[in-house]
Formats: sequence, C-alpha cells, structure tokens
Amino acid sequence: MAICYIGCDDFLTHQIKTFPIFQKSELIEVQFPVSGSDTKIDLLIAGTQVQHLIRLAATVSDWNFPPVALFVLPVDDYEKRSEYINHHPRVGRTIFLCENTPKAIQLGMEQAYAFHQKRASLNIDNSESGNFSKNNISPRWLFQTMMEHLDEYIYFKDSDSRFLAVSQYLTNKCGKTSPHEVLGLRDYDLFDQKHAQEAYTDERKIATGELQELYKEEEIFKDGALTWVASRKLPLHTRSKHLAGSFGLSRDITEARDLHEKLEQNHERMQAELLLARNLQDTLIRKCAPKFLNAEGGHTLEIATKYIPSFHLSGDFFSIVKTAEKGAAILVADVMGHGVRAAMVTAMIQIAVHQLNDYASQPAEFMTRLNDMMHRTIQPTGQPMFATAAYSYIDLENKRLTYVQAGARHGIHVPAEHLQTAAKFSGAPIGSALGLLPQTKYAEASIPLKSKDEIILYTDGIVEAAAGDEEEYSESRLVDFLTQHRNEDLPTMMDALLLSVQEFTQTKELDDDVCLIALRIP
Repeated sequence: MAICYIGCDDFLTHQIKTFPIFQKSELIEVQFPVSGSDTKIDLLIAGTQVQHLIRLAATVSDWNFPPVALFVLPVDDYEKRSEYINHHPRVGRTIFLCENTPKAIQLGMEQAYAFHQKRASLNIDNSESGNFSKNNISPRWLFQTMMEHLDEYIYFKDSDSRFLAVSQYLTNKCGKTSPHEVLGLRDYDLFDQKHAQEAYTDERKIATGELQELYKEEEIFKDGALTWVASRKLPLHTRSKHLAGSFGLSRDITEARDLHEKLEQNHERMQAELLLARNLQDTLIRKCAPKFLNAEGGHTLEIATKYIPSFHLSGDFFSIVKTAEKGAAILVADVMGHGVRAAMVTAMIQIAVHQLNDYASQPAEFMTRLNDMMHRTIQPTGQPMFATAAYSYIDLENKRLTYVQAGARHGIHVPAEHLQTAAKFSGAPIGSALGLLPQTKYAEASIPLKSKDEIILYTDGIVEAAAGDEEEYSESRLVDFLTQHRNEDLPTMMDALLLSVQEFTQTKELDDDVCLIALRIP
C-alpha cells in the first residue's frame, strides 16, 4: 500500500511515520503537481500547509479511481471549512476530514485506512471509467482543456440536436463569448437554414440508431461568409448504453479546399501546357523522316520509325537529314532523365543538328562539334545533364555506312544474307556521352552495305526494359529478334518487336522512352 503525504509540517509528518498500522506500508512525501505523476497513491494525507484545499479535493475526486484522502484542517476554522468541503458538488466520498490535533489525526488515519482496506477487499471493477488516461489525472480537466484550447468545432448534442457541450472555438465562431450562450440552442439558431436542416436530419438518424457514423464535407453560410467544414459524427451513449444523442468534430477546411482548387487549376493548366509541348515535340520529330528517291522516283532508302514517350515530354530524339551529297544522316539520342529538362536538351540538340548541317557527311567531326555545343550550354547551369547518342551517315551511292557512338551502343547491322547474324555496332570505341567533356574526339567506323541490308537504331528504352525479376530485354535478345525477323515489312517488324518487349516485361507500359529507327537498302 502506498501512503503519500503532502503539505505536512513536522508534527504531522511524525504522526504519519509513527502510526502503527502504517508501518508495513510505503510512505512517500510528494510535491505538487500530483496530477499526472507516476507515483502510485492509495491513500493521500494533505496537511495544513496545502493551499487551495478545495481544488485539491476536487481534483483527486475527479481521478478515474480516486484514492482515499485525509485532509487535516486547522482547529480554529475546522467547522466552517469542513462543512464547505463536505457539501461541495465536486468533492467525492473518498475524502475524509479531521482537526489538526493528535487524537483527531489518529482517528482520521484509522478511518481512512479502514475505508481503503474495505474497498480493496471488494475488488471493484472500474473499467467503465476508460483507459484513455493515467489514473493520477482528471478526465474532466483533460476534457475541459481540450474544449477550451483546441481550434476545432467540438460539440455534443441531445436526441433533438440541442447543444449539450461545445468548444470555445465553436462558441467564438458563432459570435458568442461563453459556451453557456450556445447550450440548449440548435443549428437553426446559429447557421443558415439549409445547413441546419441537413445537420438536423443527419443527427436524427444517428440519435435513432439509423446511422452509426457520418463523415461529410459541407459548406456553411454565416453572415454571408462561406465556410467549408469536414465533419465526423457518432452516436452518444450514456454509461447505461442508452442512446442519448450525437457528438462530433467539424474542422474548418476552407483554406485547404481553396488551396486544393488552386492546385487542381494549376495542375490542369500544366497538363494542358505539357500536352501542347508534347504534341509540338511529337510533330517536329515525326517530320524528321524525308523520302529518299532516285531520278525514276524509286526509293533509295526505306525508313520506318517508332517513337513512344514514357512521360509527357520525352528525352529521346532522332533526326534524319538528306545531305547535300544526297546521303542520309541519322542521329538518335537519349538524354538523361525525362520531362521538361530532358525535352529542353532534345530541343537544343535539334537546333544544333541544323546548325551543323555542313558536317552532316562527317560523323566524327559532327559529333565533336555537337558535344562542344552541348557542353558550352549545359556546363554553366551546374546541372549534370548529358546524352548518349549514335550518329550514322549512309552514302547511298556507294552503299556504305559510317557511324559514331557516344556514351552507349545504339545501333545494329542486320545483313540480308540469312547465313549471317545481326551484329551490334562495335567497329570503333564508344566515346564519352555528349555534353560531359569538352573537346572530345570521337572515332568512327564503316560498314559496307548490300541490297536488303538493314540498320536498326534504338535507345535504351528497348534493351533496358525489365521484367519483374529485374532481368533486362538486353541487346542479345534484340539481336536475336532482328536476325529472325529480317526482310519483313519494316513497320510490321517494329510492331512485333514492341510486342516482344511487352510480353517479356509483362506490361504494355514501359518505364522509359522508346525510339526506334529501321533503315533498309532497297
């Protein structure tokens, strides 16, 4: 048994420590505040040095399982103070009083101790008081603190939707000063009729058991001002489980709702701008495939392309240009990342392609100059941006392909001869990615072409497409596919390749941009 004492002078402390029936108990001197402390208190003795005895008695009486308490009062005003305490509405039956005399103190401690022992022997179940707070604290005080200081509409209503209790915040928002001015009123007395009728209908359904819970967002008009609130309401039951009404919390979400609407508007505007940019990017890229015809109008180069952005704006780019020598210059590039930044770099590359048209038939020189232009533009931004690329020039008259690769492999040669397999571009070292290092020299390699030979240029959206186990489609699978599907209609072959990748990854939506160019010598 834990016997605690507070505000005791030396005389009373000696009385407590030497009282025979206390000798087997733990005696603890405690200090204020006792509310919220971890100290176990079975019996509390409060001496004459305690100020505000009524507050202490009321506080202790409010605890979930109030301890037995003995309050020692001065002799000179014992009768007046004891009468006041005994009749105070918030002082419980576990509070004992005695005069500050040796005989009265001993009798008071005997009575308090006996009451505690009797109550302990009854094994009283106090679980209905709840377990939401520590025992040494007043739920009433916690409730009052919440109702006074939280900026929330908190309310309890009877079965006819009259207010039983309201928070100070709700009181103030209704233009009142004290919650007592709101108690007994309905929403009809405080808010617009439309809201009041809806609230009354909802709360009647809760109060009659038709609804077990309600959550809704609604608008309230008061004095011409619009407020949006999110409300959650529940049934209010008495301790005897009788349905007595409803209670709830409503939160002002006007600012959040306005912000959400602005975000939605900005999102829609951004989506529209991104869609416009995507359509523009798509149109510009798809215009990059000129026709290559001889004097008789026959094709000197068959071309098919497939371009699938994974995001609104793509970081993949390709360009097909007819040179002054009537050859074909093809650039395929994959800019790091996706979205606006990557698209801006692809736009820069597109501009550079036109500016470097004089070097279109010189792959190594073209790439060196393109790299320098990109580095000069990107380096001052301090942002790590680069692009991998392959530049190919096809001398259509002499049927010869010359290519340069930067940062990664992007090309495969598919011979028309069935006895030969498709081969990756590997005749020259792959140089550094575009934009990373200034004054980079690139090595070029050449491949003689025959009739029906195919050149496939691609970005890593194909070869790095991964299945659920993270295994990639890979260049080897791409080489095998192209070997097996050579001499097919180019657009049909490209559709079949995309289907092959989708079946491998088991998804129709690829994580990266896809750019494919298929070329065939007639």
